[in-house]
Amino acid sequence: MPEKLKTRLTHAVLALLLAAGALLPLLAVLDASFLSPAPLIYVGAVVLLFELAAATRLTARIAAVLVPAALAAWLFLFGGLRVVSDVMTALTLRFSGRETALPLIVDRAVPVVSVAVSLLCCFAALRRATFLPGLAIGVAVLMAVWLTDNLSLLPWTAPMMVAVFTLVVTDRHEETPVLRVLPWGAALVAVCFLLTPKSGVTVDAMKEKADELRQAIMDRLFFTEPRDVFSLAGDGWYPQCLGQLGGKPNPSEQPVLQVSAPRTVYLRGVILNNYDGRSWRNTTGGRRYLWQSARLRADRSRLFDETLPAGSVQDSTLCAPCTVSVRMLRDSASTLFVSQRIRELVPGGDLVPYFSNSSEVFATRNLQAGDTWTVTAPLMLAGDPGIGTLINAAAAFDDPAWDAVYETYTTLPDHLEQPVYELAATVSAAGTTPYEKAFAIQSWLLRNCRYTLDVEDQPANLDFVTHFLLDTKEGYCTYFASAMTVLCRMIGLPARYVEGYIAEPDETGQAVVTGLQAHAWTEVYFSGFGWLTFDATPRLSPQEPDDNKPDENPTEPSPTPSPAPDEPDGPEETETPPPEDPEPSDEPENEPDTPTPPPPSEPPEESPEPPESPEEPENPGLPPALWLLLPLLLLAALALRIYFTSPGVRERRAGTEEGRFEVWVQELADLLRADRLVRGPGETPMSFMRRADATFRYSVGLADAGECLSLIRYSKAEPLSTDTALIRDTATLLKADLNRPARLKYLLRRVFVPLKRRLWSRTEDR
Repeated sequence: MPEKLKTRLTHAVLALLLAAGALLPLLAVLDASFLSPAPLIYVGAVVLLFELAAATRLTARIAAVLVPAALAAWLFLFGGLRVVSDVMTALTLRFSGRETALPLIVDRAVPVVSVAVSLLCCFAALRRATFLPGLAIGVAVLMAVWLTDNLSLLPWTAPMMVAVFTLVVTDRHEETPVLRVLPWGAALVAVCFLLTPKSGVTVDAMKEKADELRQAIMDRLFFTEPRDVFSLAGDGWYPQCLGQLGGKPNPSEQPVLQVSAPRTVYLRGVILNNYDGRSWRNTTGGRRYLWQSARLRADRSRLFDETLPAGSVQDSTLCAPCTVSVRMLRDSASTLFVSQRIRELVPGGDLVPYFSNSSEVFATRNLQAGDTWTVTAPLMLAGDPGIGTLINAAAAFDDPAWDAVYETYTTLPDHLEQPVYELAATVSAAGTTPYEKAFAIQSWLLRNCRYTLDVEDQPANLDFVTHFLLDTKEGYCTYFASAMTVLCRMIGLPARYVEGYIAEPDETGQAVVTGLQAHAWTEVYFSGFGWLTFDATPRLSPQEPDDNKPDENPTEPSPTPSPAPDEPDGPEETETPPPEDPEPSDEPENEPDTPTPPPPSEPPEESPEPPESPEEPENPGLPPALWLLLPLLLLAALALRIYFTSPGVRERRAGTEEGRFEVWVQELADLLRADRLVRGPGETPMSFMRRADATFRYSVGLADAGECLSLIRYSKAEPLSTDTALIRDTATLLKADLNRPARLKYLLRRVFVPLKRRLWSRTEDR
């Protein structure tokens, strides 16, 4: 058999085994419906075309032109981009826990994945690539099988194991024919599978550690489990249904949290932006991001106002961070209850925190009693002394996030009535700056609306906020928070509705939070400053005790811990007086009003239907399918780098005999350097090679190569083909004599060190 044909045949066999053993388990991990004979047909076709393209230099050059051209034509002219997009979307949904999309595109996904994996395996099986790419593919496939707990797929990896074993052996012993090693590899793998008990052997301690490692990897890279989202409904504050605010609640008195904090803290659970007339929900998307991700550090900073207030304003004592520690006292949803401006989050135990693009924070599993976490954050509330001055000063700085925040958090349904817009304008007229206007709205609600749990059911055909503001003027936290948020939006202030818990520690800094302290409030965004908490819910009036109803909030007379001297201390009466708004404590300076959006002309007769669920869809920040494709792309890039830096390829690309000679001179120098032999300053090539011979490490003599190199380096002679052949043969034989660490060092240097930094040039010799 001709040597060229034999080489191509052995490569084809290795590529087929490697691709088949890697592809079938990967497809099974993605979806069981992917398993069929079709992937093997694609593997065979790719390998055959690869061998035909590599048959000669001419066919390789033709393939180097035709393959990219054909790929570009398929992508841009024949719908390939749509196919790839559909496959990536389906893979993303699959890794997000939704398994219904992939079977719908099996006819498109299988060819794309099969061709990509097969082509990668063809490059990995090249003799010049060494065994490292093949070994990396094998490890990646076994990791995928292990991480998804599909150990029944291990027998499918047997062909891949045979190929990897053969690559390792023949890489170390290059003189051993591949076709002679293959049967031994197949026999060894078969014996290993036959000797393995069907039920397996379990060592409890090792299994426990392996399960912990698997869970840690899945939590940080492949978080796909569905999560339960916190809602006040869990504590009895949605008596009618999740899609309908209002009604007489039945709050739970069960302890939920133990909180350690220096002052009153509002612990946010869910942040909702869309009001439809009956309830709130999140429509900003369900994308989630790993809290510790360095790549997403800028997004986290933006969402949690880490750099706000802008400029030197952040040096204010109001921005000094405080430490809040939380311990769960009962099982709960996956939501972590945290303050708004997080500077540092330290989860306890095995909790792995994520954050959403609505600035919610949650773990990869539902919380359990005993879970702990600590948050460091400045605790700022509307009404704190000096907060208005701080907001006014921050407004002088540019805020890149303002436009996006304004667009998202000022939208309102079209059915809201004109009298509600007029009320918002009238109430906010007492203020001249955005903060004053928001504080005026909070003060009006505190003084003119009554807190009570004894309310009638909310009519399904009436807008919730309109019915509260114009008709009943009584309710509990969800009423006041919804009204505050809607009224702020009506005058052009970005606002959002928040549900969570309010913790008011005692003199020791400790608080036990129960379902009675489940709460809803409003956050308002100010340009250059960020989000600020407003609590418009009043306390029960002393003149009108409600002994039969639990107080949703602790018994302090004010919604804020430290009101300014000029600011109101809270509601003093529960009757409805004429609108009379107190002035906020901080007097700002000539800040223009925020534009007020015009009200709609005609409201509809009925409110829209409630949403089925407040939960939002979930998608990871980085599509999880990329976590599968990224290692493959990296391996492909590594294989290509190894291929194109090989001396054989560089020799073929050299245009002159001198260029070919220099390629092998450099190869010889790299091999010796890998074995810790480096030419000293002023040392001639001849004396260097003789010094290398004197180590007696190699079976090949280097003196002839050194003499040839010295002659050409120190004379005007040009290298001949016989000179190039001498250096080439010497380098090839020297490589076979190197031990494994030296060969690995050589390969790493060849791949990662630029050629210009490694070049053994004529100038250096002279």
